[in-house]
Amino acid sequence: MTEHLLLARQHIQDHDDPTITLKKYWGYPSRVLPCKNDAGSCAYLDAVYNGHNTSMLYTFILWGVMIGLAVVCLLVRGWRMEGASGHPNGLFESLWQRLTYAKRRWLSSDVKSKPMRSLFGRTSRLQVTILAVLLAYLLIFSLVGGTYKTWVTPIKNSTLHNTRTGLGPWADRVGALAYALTPFTILLAMRESVLSLITGIPYQHFNFLHRWTGRIIFVQAVLHTLGWTIVEGKLYQPQPKVYRVFISQQYMIFGVIAMFIITLMLVLSTKTAIRWFGYEVFRIGHWILAILYLGACWGHWDKLWCWMVASLALVMIDQFVRSARVVYLHYGGAKGKAQITILGSAAENDLVVRLDYDHEHRSPWEAGQNFQLTFPSLSIWESHPFTPSSLPGPNAGTQHHTYLLRVRKGITARLAALGDGATVPVVMAGPYGRAYPSYRAQNILAVAGGTGATFTLPIILQALRQQLVNAPHFAFDFVAVVKRGQDLLWVREELMTLKECSERCKNLRIKIFVTRENGKASSSSRVDASEKMLEHATSSSSLESEADELLGSTGNYTVSFLGGRHPSIAEVVGDFVERVGIVGGSLEIVGSGPEGMGSDMRSAVALLPASADVSCYWDSRGD
Repeated sequence: MTEHLLLARQHIQDHDDPTITLKKYWGYPSRVLPCKNDAGSCAYLDAVYNGHNTSMLYTFILWGVMIGLAVVCLLVRGWRMEGASGHPNGLFESLWQRLTYAKRRWLSSDVKSKPMRSLFGRTSRLQVTILAVLLAYLLIFSLVGGTYKTWVTPIKNSTLHNTRTGLGPWADRVGALAYALTPFTILLAMRESVLSLITGIPYQHFNFLHRWTGRIIFVQAVLHTLGWTIVEGKLYQPQPKVYRVFISQQYMIFGVIAMFIITLMLVLSTKTAIRWFGYEVFRIGHWILAILYLGACWGHWDKLWCWMVASLALVMIDQFVRSARVVYLHYGGAKGKAQITILGSAAENDLVVRLDYDHEHRSPWEAGQNFQLTFPSLSIWESHPFTPSSLPGPNAGTQHHTYLLRVRKGITARLAALGDGATVPVVMAGPYGRAYPSYRAQNILAVAGGTGATFTLPIILQALRQQLVNAPHFAFDFVAVVKRGQDLLWVREELMTLKECSERCKNLRIKIFVTRENGKASSSSRVDASEKMLEHATSSSSLESEADELLGSTGNYTVSFLGGRHPSIAEVVGDFVERVGIVGGSLEIVGSGPEGMGSDMRSAVALLPASADVSCYWDSRGD
């Protein structure tokens, strides 16, 4: 089909002439040689085919650079793991520390200016820098090596003329780069992420680049469409005959369909559309539309089928591995149901759903990892990542899972509507994400905001298990920021365990900040709306007693009531760093909670001196 596209589109090559020779071009229709047209048309064809070769070269360079960077990341990660095992290389270790400090100082904190914050949200400078580099590459190579000339060529048996410019080859360049960028965009969206295996970065942190590369492809598609619309609808004559023939061709029909689909994907991906139609509609619709878009792109220009085949293969691999992991996790194991406990107050828009269930594991998860949970009785298409606040037993076959879910709209609201004490079937996939703390961790600061305690509590408990193996001298700080004192009852067992550890272990400090109470609230008001909290609770008086114990400061366990204020995360970090200066060793700072807290933490860590051997990770969530 595409062998005759250039003939139909530009009306200047005769592929049926028996005296000509066809020169093959990868990704484009063959060229007719020798050129028997007027001098202007022949010069234009030279520009078209030379421009196509250049475009293909730029797409291969794009992927060559990305593959090269992936190899470097893999080698560096392997070298770092070897260094953590006790075989550091002095020269490279020194260089790595300098690079790490430069990254932490200049790239780790969030963008600050209001225009940047409104455009990108609370995003690190590193992510924005990577996006800027990609945009610069695409901009430069969309313009460099192009033809910027105009040829006015005659039309046989007509007084009209065609105006031939570099606009068509430039539009093809932009379209080719969009095709080459498509597999990378899908790589960024994969839950079973190859990029995570290479870099060690959890898959959810690639979502920012996935969203923006998708928008870049949309802009490229618009520019490609606009360029050829001007060429075929204005510059070529006679009109409207030329444009009518152009738009009626099969490859153009597929192009119009692809443009419509990617526009629909962009609109349905906005926060407003997700709020109107729900996350489930977005998730299912996005996946279906992506498949249809890839098929339409293949139909539009099948000479570049390789990019679409690669994209479809990545989608299918991701879905297959997801399904295989679910089957592996559940095959032969108990198909348990989660017990629902409703916590908090609906009147204050402060509801939390606690899920508890047991599951037989072939291999347990590690602290800091999360599972994708699906509730088949509510929706078989929708799954969400949740971090268990429970820590797996080291030798147990059946493990207990506990999750805290802040009730918003969508699936969490439907879970809450089932009522306190109800049960719901759960299907898990995972675990996903990086395990914390690292085995070289000596000093750990864990900061939790709201339900972020589900991420940080297991990390501290795991660190206490392994600290005797790593080093006799260590410093652990657990900091929890909650709205009300009763919120501590969400994780009362884990927090009580940690409090008992702080009484025996002087190197462990626990700091609780209650932001919306001033300390004068009675015990009964603290446990208000939580009396039905757990089935095994003997009475509300026992909850009052546990709440009073959790809210009482003793030794290394301190509770501060801020009466409407929020704690300074910079002071929390600074206090911990000062303490580590006495103990010595490296710092590992982890946290989870509202994005504002994460932004404050990254900013505080960025200001630490170069001598501080520190790593920082923030697991973002609503609160």
